[in-house]
Amino acid sequence: MASRATLHQATRPRRDGFTLIELLVVIAVIAILAGMLLPALASAKAKGRHAACLNNLRQISLGTTMYAQDNSDAFHHYLDPDRVPQVPNHGQWTLTPQRRELLDISNPNQVQIAYWGVAYLPYFSGTKRTFRCPSAKVVDEWRETGLAYPHEYWLESSYGINRFVALQPADPVTAEPVRSRRLSGIASPATTVFAQDSAEQRMEGPEDSLGIFPGYQECLTQWKYKLAGFYPGKRMESEWFRHNDQCATLWVAGHVTSVRHTKGVDWRWYTGDVPLETPR
Repeated sequence: MASRATLHQATRPRRDGFTLIELLVVIAVIAILAGMLLPALASAKAKGRHAACLNNLRQISLGTTMYAQDNSDAFHHYLDPDRVPQVPNHGQWTLTPQRRELLDISNPNQVQIAYWGVAYLPYFSGTKRTFRCPSAKVVDEWRETGLAYPHEYWLESSYGINRFVALQPADPVTAEPVRSRRLSGIASPATTVFAQDSAEQRMEGPEDSLGIFPGYQECLTQWKYKLAGFYPGKRMESEWFRHNDQCATLWVAGHVTSVRHTKGVDWRWYTGDVPLETPR
């Protein structure tokens, strides 16, 4: 005869799954873990993009230095119709988004709309992606000229060159260059910006760089005030600080650093004179 314990076990209902309360507890635990992990994953992705950006700038340093070695110790510039030396001041690689062939920088009409990277591309095996910061959201799309090309078209032009690496500044107030410049003529290569994270494809000085030049109280005024209306809802000046409020910067000497968010830096970081403040 079966014992009472055996009969009780035989009649006990079987549990094949979780109760509702147990499921809710599991879901809550998963939610808590996800909440803890997602910020860490986002931070890791951000650090990865920052590292990729710095690596891009290192590659740019190698290519542009090789260009200077092959071109009489000078970076790329051209003569405008008035015979004034210029660094390309635009963001286009091709004539239109549909075209594949690069702009011809020996053509006076095309060099004026070319991105500065076009001149150096042969030293990068034709890889335009080197000139795209992976954290870039929006850069100068030249909307004030009536262009309305797709947003993506411009993002491979997300590093701004400091034009004073190729041109000798005549006056720090007007920041107007008067002649071309040799690499060996830059007084302080270690503290002179070559290129940076930037919404501006060519940084010209007082109004579109991080430098506070003589006579100015703040930097990036062109993007804070003059052109802001062409990019509603965008803070274009933040494009100089894409990586956790840091500006990825390539210096003429070849090293790469990240400049922390600032209201402005020593203007001599751009003109190539020896600055009072050493970049960190």
